[in-house]
Amino acid sequence: MSRNTFLSVAAMGAGALFMGATSAGAQSPAEFFKTANMKIIIGSTPGGGYDTYSRMLVRHMVRHIPGRTRKIVPVNMPGAGGLRAFNYVTSVAPQDGSVITIVRRGLPFYQVMDGKKLKADLSKINWVCNLSDSNPVLVTWHTSKTKTLADARRRETVVGGDGKNSISTQVTAAYNRLLGTKFKILYGYKSGSGVNLAMERGEVEGRATNNMASWRATKGDWIEAGKMNFVLQLGLKSEKGIENVPLLINEVKGDPEKEKVARFLTLAHIVGRPIATQQGVPADRVKVLREACDKTIKDAAFIKEAEKQRAEIGYIPGEQVQEMIKELIETPKPLVETVRRYLQPKDAETEARKVVLVKTMAKIVKRNKKGSKLTLEEKGGKKVKASVHSRRTKLTIDGKKAKRSKTKVGMMCEMEYEGSGSEATKLACSN
Repeated sequence: MSRNTFLSVAAMGAGALFMGATSAGAQSPAEFFKTANMKIIIGSTPGGGYDTYSRMLVRHMVRHIPGRTRKIVPVNMPGAGGLRAFNYVTSVAPQDGSVITIVRRGLPFYQVMDGKKLKADLSKINWVCNLSDSNPVLVTWHTSKTKTLADARRRETVVGGDGKNSISTQVTAAYNRLLGTKFKILYGYKSGSGVNLAMERGEVEGRATNNMASWRATKGDWIEAGKMNFVLQLGLKSEKGIENVPLLINEVKGDPEKEKVARFLTLAHIVGRPIATQQGVPADRVKVLREACDKTIKDAAFIKEAEKQRAEIGYIPGEQVQEMIKELIETPKPLVETVRRYLQPKDAETEARKVVLVKTMAKIVKRNKKGSKLTLEEKGGKKVKASVHSRRTKLTIDGKKAKRSKTKVGMMCEMEYEGSGSEATKLACSN
């Protein structure tokens, strides 16, 4: 091949590549979303508040994305308080708008206070919308002697949390500094539902940071039956239905330093169920996602399902969420250091929970479609429930490692778990 021929061919190849890139860049959002493998990544286990809101949103949002006819697939990716899911979305998943995520409430707060393990700046990713601005509330179980804030100042009250340095632990410690309460945090639970179960068992008396909308969506029966005492709420205004429950910002009035700390904590928790996509997504696709979320909120079918799920919607448009997160991330360093001091739990305020496992032999009598929720019957007819985690549960069938989807009704299983309703650590089943 002559040098001129080679240059001609190379030029043609370069031209083709340029045309391909131009064509891809010129692809309309409708063309893209028509065939994209869309997913929503949920940084929590199935059945909780984040999961409920996420699945409900995408079931209806899909109708409002131009060109879209296929479902948006929900994928649960629990771990590290939502950090695992966030880092996957921002550093591994396609950065093209096909992947959205519900961001855990505590992550913007985490970025301001530390943020070392974050793979992306939360002020620079694209926020699509927020589904709930419901106030986080501190609750105690109905049998607890702590029924009011005055009681919490008078006696030690044990509440459940996940990690020793998690948001649930730190915020509870801050309440002790701000309000003179005597909360003690028993940490080491894998999820909020684990803390709920611990309240039922009498292992802890309460839970500190779940929001009111989530309680209504997941435990509305508890509220109706009067099984919880509402002790404190965190917000700029009182939550509807619990107007008599004290607001943190009102309880610290008159102390300038505590007022600033309380406002920071409040702003850090206003955005309760935010939806986002990555920083590099084309602006026209971000616009489509935001508009789809706006339309979904007004969709009659969505509203009907939200009412059925008892999922309260406190909607904030994506552009406004973007501004709020930016303001929080840019908090002046001197105030951040003051807040950090309030959040640091003392050793006497925390205790690692002791996990006690029980063994049982039981037959599977009911399971959900994925095999993540099982009802089993022990010898003697007693029925127990257990969840099966895709990674944490060691599952075998006939001695071989297996996926939870392979379990069947009728199988006999030897199970290790903490008690009915908890997650199985080991499940050895046989046909």
